[in-house]
Amino acid sequence: MNKRNRILGIGCLLLAASTAWAQSDFGVWESLELSTKLNKQFELSMEGEYRTHQHSSEVERFTAGLNLSYKNKKVPFLKADIGYVIMSMHNPAETEIKYRDEDPTVPKHKNVDAPYWYTRHRATASLTGSFKWNRFKFSLRERYQFTHRMAAQCERERYGYHPAFDMWDDVPELLIDDKLAKDDHKLRSRLSVSYDIKKSKFEPYAEVEVYNQLDDAMKFDKIRYTVGTDYKVTKDAKLTLFYRYQDYNDVDDISGHILGVGASIEL
Repeated sequence: MNKRNRILGIGCLLLAASTAWAQSDFGVWESLELSTKLNKQFELSMEGEYRTHQHSSEVERFTAGLNLSYKNKKVPFLKADIGYVIMSMHNPAETEIKYRDEDPTVPKHKNVDAPYWYTRHRATASLTGSFKWNRFKFSLRERYQFTHRMAAQCERERYGYHPAFDMWDDVPELLIDDKLAKDDHKLRSRLSVSYDIKKSKFEPYAEVEVYNQLDDAMKFDKIRYTVGTDYKVTKDAKLTLFYRYQDYNDVDDISGHILGVGASIEL
């Protein structure tokens, strides 16, 4: 391959990568977790999280949660936990065009929904199995997740379309759109591997997590790919830094890149 072809090939790869990034979202996730051991078997933790989306220009959610885990010394490779999370979610502005039934190529009207906030309640139950090989640690977590989305309202502007003049209304019809309450059941399967570097405070890891919809015949929902590292600040505190890519199955959901940072402190 001559020099010109190599340059063209590299240019094509960079163009494809930049196009893919432009069609994806980007967000930042920040979290803080506090935990304490109730006894030799039970551990209670509290976590708060902040997320952005829309290329990190808007807040996506604020969350607060509790988690109770159980581990028996007789079965050291298994851990069970249950948790609850309350989420304040931000839905960005959306524009949707409705088309005529008699001619699906001709618009009927255009709905422009204003951004709005709503609440989600989430409960989880998990079972995690793990084992160590040399300095590697492998784990598989199966998590049932139930989410209840509360009802909400948002302001809507509706613009009528006039095909004879090929133009939209200048003044929209002002409406209130009711967002109905909704329940969601998922199974989350996460495979992780980490490596304990000898005489180092860093512990890198990689994860793959698959989401399936239990209320829709185990339909694939999304997959997460994560690489990151833990950093041991002290015996009871650590920092986490990771990169994550979320790939949604639904074309209406925008896949995206995530940069995350978190802190965990054991009290």
